[in-house]
Amino acid sequence: MPEVSVIIPIYNTEQFLNDCLNSVLAQTFTDFEIITVDDGSTDNSTAIVKQFAAKDNRIVIIHQENKGLSEARNTGIKVARGNWITFVDSDDMLDPNFLQKLLNAATQNKANIACCDKLLFWGKAEIERVNSTTALTTTLSPEKALERALYQKKGPDYSAWSKLFDTKIWQNHRFTPGIYFEDMDCIPQVLLEAEKVAFVPEPLYLNRRHDSSILATAYNRKKAELLDIAERICTLVDGKGPELNRAAHSNLFSASCSILMRTPDTNEFRDFRTRAWKHIKEFRLDTLFNANSRTRNKMAALISFSGKVLFGFALRRFG
Repeated sequence: MPEVSVIIPIYNTEQFLNDCLNSVLAQTFTDFEIITVDDGSTDNSTAIVKQFAAKDNRIVIIHQENKGLSEARNTGIKVARGNWITFVDSDDMLDPNFLQKLLNAATQNKANIACCDKLLFWGKAEIERVNSTTALTTTLSPEKALERALYQKKGPDYSAWSKLFDTKIWQNHRFTPGIYFEDMDCIPQVLLEAEKVAFVPEPLYLNRRHDSSILATAYNRKKAELLDIAERICTLVDGKGPELNRAAHSNLFSASCSILMRTPDTNEFRDFRTRAWKHIKEFRLDTLFNANSRTRNKMAALISFSGKVLFGFALRRFG
């Protein structure tokens, strides 16, 4: 039985897949399996994985018809044999010490989730410029870990990747199929299941950036469900302390700004935009005077007092 199951959903990422798999196979900790879930790829991704699997028997290949990232991850969870699970997107990479350092952080601190910082990169030259560091691990309560994630300022975040999970924590959790922002929907619930969260403040997970990022493009109705998810998080944390509630409200303020910035003012999005403006007015004062709020949110809160029309124009122009 492997100690760690590395779950890699794959869909048409042939140009990045070699980098991804090589980075996992280069780990200093070697007792792992790689579960690749080919989610109906139509490019050369399948052939690439088969070439790697022919040389390393730790690689498991699962094929399924295209169902999306959530279902691919869920398939990986079902067959994972490791005591620990980590998720890697197939266009991303790992630092060679990713598994070892997170496993050490988890076991030494008796944490059932260990997280690390991330490096956002466009090309591999940016990775080569990063100096290796040794930083002290921080231990957090699940509430404090989620609070920090919701402010989106310092780790951990609410992404599925950059984390090592005790497999038992996934017994009652799965990613919701057919939605965007599946991490924001699922990971806050999972973080609150933890007994303790360990955070290693080193960029051990390398997250590749794309022009086609969900946050960089206009929203359709499925993407506008970001607002629904942010509202559900407020319900999830209700009664778990004023600081966590405040962080959830900050997250809802951010999501509301995204809705007004990324959706057209049409009947199709009227309900989303009406709710978003309501949340902005409700939480703008708290955002403005919250020391944990990001600078861009404080600026948005200030501009919102000029009215909805000018606020929407400023978001689209400068957001």
